[in-house]
Amino acid sequence: MNAEVVRFENELSGTDLQTFLQRAKWLGCEHVRLRAYGSTLVVSVAVLTKQTLLDSDPTVLGLRTFGLDAPRELDLTATLASVLDRLAHDRHSFALPVGQAGVPWTGVSVPQGGWRRVGVIAEDALERVARAGIESVANANGLGTAIVTQVRRDTWGVAIPASDDGLEIPAGVAFAALGLGFLGEVDGVATVSVSGVWTRISTPRGHVVTR
Repeated sequence: MNAEVVRFENELSGTDLQTFLQRAKWLGCEHVRLRAYGSTLVVSVAVLTKQTLLDSDPTVLGLRTFGLDAPRELDLTATLASVLDRLAHDRHSFALPVGQAGVPWTGVSVPQGGWRRVGVIAEDALERVARAGIESVANANGLGTAIVTQVRRDTWGVAIPASDDGLEIPAGVAFAALGLGFLGEVDGVATVSVSGVWTRISTPRGHVVTR
């Protein structure tokens, strides 16, 4: 495989990636990380992330996996817009854009293994949390940038229960799951897993990880 080209196992994968990145763009994401493990492409975006080392904001990443037509090695962070531009022309394969260095949230990688299931959350419960938070943030619009920023932090940083043994996750996980299109199954449940300091919420449509 050409080292400068990503080729999917089928065009449907490219279409799914395009939809995923469009949703991420609507949420304000600016960069995307592309990592290949054999024939699997792991694509992640930062829905919420710390702006400085002193911030208390949670780190919340959205993640999808896609099949490639052959094994390869890849770890590239690019602007989301550059990947979307390429997918608009060809959803079966695309030339890799120029990499972007110094994107803070890409400095620590999500574990690839060691995940332990600890519980489940109803998808409709996550959706209720997300929609209530969206309404709170929307009500603050027009009150000034500093106030809106603080409301966002207060809203998405609120801890919500994630398991029967006391594990909690930030409400921003629900926001990411809804905004990225990972919720919506009738009577669906999201699986909660942990690996080290990371917690992962998974549905058949994708994963949200936080630390």
